[in-house]
Amino acid sequence: MGRPMPKQFPAVALRGLVQFPGMISTLTVGRGASVQALDTHLDNHLDLVLVLQRDSGLENPGPDDVHPVGVLARALRTLGLPDGGVRVLFEILDRVQVKDFGEHPTFGFACTPGRFTTQPGDPKKVEAAEKRIREVALEIFGTNAERPPELDQTLALQQSPERLADHLAPQLGLAPEEGQELLAEPALEKRLERLLWFVERAREYSNISQRVAKEVQTAMDTSQREYFLREQLKAIQKELGETVIDEVAEYEIKIGKAGMPEEIEKEARRELERLKRIHVDAAEYMVARTYLDWLVAMPWQVETQDSSDLRAAKLVLDEDHHGLEKVKERILEFLAVRQLKADAKGPILCFVGPPGVGKTSLGKSIARALGRKSERIALGGMKDEAEIRGHRRTYVGALPGRVVQALKRAGTRNPVIILDELDKIGSDFRGDPASALLEVLDPEQNHAFRDHYLDAPFDLSRVLFIGTANVEDPIPAALHDRLEVISIPGYIEEDKLAIAQNHLTPRLLEQNGIPVGQLVIPTETIEEIIRGYTREAGVRNLERELSALYRKTARKMVEGERDPIVVTPETLMKWQGPPKFHTELAERTSRPGIAIGLAWTEAGGDILFIEATKMVGPRGLKLTGSLGNVMKESCEAAMSFVREQAPRLGIDSAVFAENEFHLHMPAGGIPKDGPSAGVTMFIALVSLLTGRPVKPNLAMTGEITLRGKVLPVGGIKEKVLAARRAGITDIVLPKQNERDLLDVPQVLRDQLRYHLVENADEVLELGLAPKE
Repeated sequence: MGRPMPKQFPAVALRGLVQFPGMISTLTVGRGASVQALDTHLDNHLDLVLVLQRDSGLENPGPDDVHPVGVLARALRTLGLPDGGVRVLFEILDRVQVKDFGEHPTFGFACTPGRFTTQPGDPKKVEAAEKRIREVALEIFGTNAERPPELDQTLALQQSPERLADHLAPQLGLAPEEGQELLAEPALEKRLERLLWFVERAREYSNISQRVAKEVQTAMDTSQREYFLREQLKAIQKELGETVIDEVAEYEIKIGKAGMPEEIEKEARRELERLKRIHVDAAEYMVARTYLDWLVAMPWQVETQDSSDLRAAKLVLDEDHHGLEKVKERILEFLAVRQLKADAKGPILCFVGPPGVGKTSLGKSIARALGRKSERIALGGMKDEAEIRGHRRTYVGALPGRVVQALKRAGTRNPVIILDELDKIGSDFRGDPASALLEVLDPEQNHAFRDHYLDAPFDLSRVLFIGTANVEDPIPAALHDRLEVISIPGYIEEDKLAIAQNHLTPRLLEQNGIPVGQLVIPTETIEEIIRGYTREAGVRNLERELSALYRKTARKMVEGERDPIVVTPETLMKWQGPPKFHTELAERTSRPGIAIGLAWTEAGGDILFIEATKMVGPRGLKLTGSLGNVMKESCEAAMSFVREQAPRLGIDSAVFAENEFHLHMPAGGIPKDGPSAGVTMFIALVSLLTGRPVKPNLAMTGEITLRGKVLPVGGIKEKVLAARRAGITDIVLPKQNERDLLDVPQVLRDQLRYHLVENADEVLELGLAPKE
């Protein structure tokens, strides 16, 4: 401490590490300014100052960012690191005062060191503190086999109290601020008193650690002592006034109240006996406990009472959904049967229809009408059989299947379970969920459905299962056979108008926080939205378009508008832009070779333009428009029939040898398939070859044979709805589809003209305009 000090020393700011005089310490120097300071120290033989940063996150500390007391150090050995840093073995020499710390153009980090003076204090107090420190330190480190050898020398040799403190402090695991406190304390008496406090704390930590280790060892001892320890714990909890929970007794009560069948209750009690013998820390304990939780939570005997008021049930169905009379009638029939025979097995209904017609919400309404709980199981994209039957308990993280989970959530054994998107189930190496559903949906088998996880039969015959699908075809035949399919076609304009006014408007008012009467949407505006801005079988897009009007109204209200807003068709044009759909049927069919067909799609019905042309060149038939194999074969059959009937139709047969024919169906990016466009292809070819255009506003559907017979097709109701939406006035249908017109709403039967045909000659007479 008596050496002269140069004016400037190179310095290194340490992050979270305090050094004490007398230490030999290894440090890594990585910052550029610190490496430069180290180089200056080595090149100029100047001692290096090490000082602690206040904030270890600072990259370039200044004078106020470091503590005012540090140490002088000398590098004994250095090792360059791949990242540019340096590993240094330092000898710590002495304490120093640190002034003017900062970056120096030559040194990197630098500071002005000052002499640090230690005040000796009261010798007796210093001697007493030193003695106590040595005793406690020996108590802490005396039994530690991993203690450093220099610590033994420090405690054994009669070193000065100051040197003792500097050697012992780094062994106590002090926080940086605590170590800096000892380093910067000028009064030796206070430094030793503070060190004694840290030593006493370290001894207390050591005693606690040893006690905890002994307790853990005791807890993990033989199973004979577990019961004794549990009883002790209960006694301690009782003394403290805490509630003592006996899990085994609690499960005993739950099993007794669960109402399980006798066989299942025996299995539950057998599992409970096994639980008693398993240690709480064992993995099997949680497996057994979770299994018991599922068993006691299942609604073995809990059942809701079905509503017996048919009128109230009908009111609920009418309140939630417009139209859908067949579905409502079927539900009321089910209620009537349940009143006459309470144990009648529930039907397995399946609603099939395009998106947005209310299949899922109808299932929830049925549950409300029956007074039952409802749960929904999403089957779309499901590929794992275990999702239905559950995983066996031998697997880690095993759970019951979706059906059992739905029953637990419902809390009754007779809920309405909606199986959504039955047509979108997949299968892979994990099994086929559709096959697993066969047992679930078979009334002759599901009275004893056995989930792999529960491994106990559960009666599903009281559950009302309702499936939904967009298309019937993807549903496997065996599963389809168990379903009572109810088709839900698209809505006509009158239905959409009623739904918008009676169902969508109240809901949108509430969702957007708009007072009643603030927004007025007249009937003609809603009709314009239906015709010009949506073209769908359901009402989802209609709801989106209406929702946009409510959002714009909400914005105007927030901006200060207080007068009621009336959305006229002109306002609609400004807010929503020009109509997205328009009718161009007469224009599209004014030229020969163009005809309009009717198609069925997953989203409902649609119209289909078929264009035919011929070009001089090699004979043949070219087909475009993303057509499937069945539709291509229908094109070829229509072409063959036209060629055969050419003389009778007044067509020169030479045209087939000299020209190539091309049939195209616009919207080529949309795949198309099926035989029902055969008649339309035939009329388009005859129109092209005779020069007679197809009558405007006429659409047709039907399969044609090589003998000119017109065969029936499916999806008549959906096709009629599509024709009405597109502005069609006349429809040509196969004679055998006359019975399907009974499903068409009366308003459509009155508005459109239907022409029933049996052969190609009738189609030509109805479809082609007269010769000029």
